[in-house]
Amino acid sequence: MATVTDAEGEPATDIDVDADTYAATLAADGVVVVEDFFAPSLCDEIREAVESRLDGLPRAGPDDDYGSLATRGEPVVRERTGENDDGMLDVFNMGLAVPALAQLKRDRFVAEVINGAAAERYTPDNLNVYVNRGVTDTRDFHADTYAGKFKSFVYLTDVPDERYGPFQYIPGSHEPSVLRRKAAKLVNRVRGNPSTDGVFYDDDDALVCTASKGTLIIADQGGLHRGTPQEPGFERMLATTSYTPAGADHH
Repeated sequence: MATVTDAEGEPATDIDVDADTYAATLAADGVVVVEDFFAPSLCDEIREAVESRLDGLPRAGPDDDYGSLATRGEPVVRERTGENDDGMLDVFNMGLAVPALAQLKRDRFVAEVINGAAAERYTPDNLNVYVNRGVTDTRDFHADTYAGKFKSFVYLTDVPDERYGPFQYIPGSHEPSVLRRKAAKLVNRVRGNPSTDGVFYDDDDALVCTASKGTLIIADQGGLHRGTPQEPGFERMLATTSYTPAGADHH
């Protein structure tokens, strides 16, 4: 069972199915969706807490890399500019200011699902909040790494259709053959693209994760995924936790 609680200390989730059920789907498809993971009231509480602090948080500088921001010891905002996801606010260390986010990073249910699907033990690395407001250009389908990484996402706002920028995933793409990876790397080299950009996939196969706030998504980041480009005027906020192999150098 999940362990996150609301402001009154009551369970904030409605999970009543054994983690093994979700782990089996995650192992087979590379992605699993769990509805009603957070109570809507808790999502509103977290969203309001983040929004009330955003303007006053320090901003990352041009020389700050991901590892230094994740271990900075205070909430900090990196605004993505001049790249895919231009305009997205990537808020690091928000769990230090919002207790429910700190609990989410340690959530037992999420860890059990991931470790039930993985061949080795994974532990939480860092938790970030993504704030997308009219982000109209996003990276196409890609993998983060083939070295082993999972992410959990909890929608803190409703994402009812593609205008809001839902997460997308190509089910089954998390276990490509060595030959396919090498072929994709070669194609990307010719195109001048990052080696993990998607090559062999069909957009029609994508799972488009439109869902209500409180929905949990867990994904193997070795599979092909993306955030959908938003339309101007539409917003989305989510909390995401990275999981890496236990004992690995996370940064």
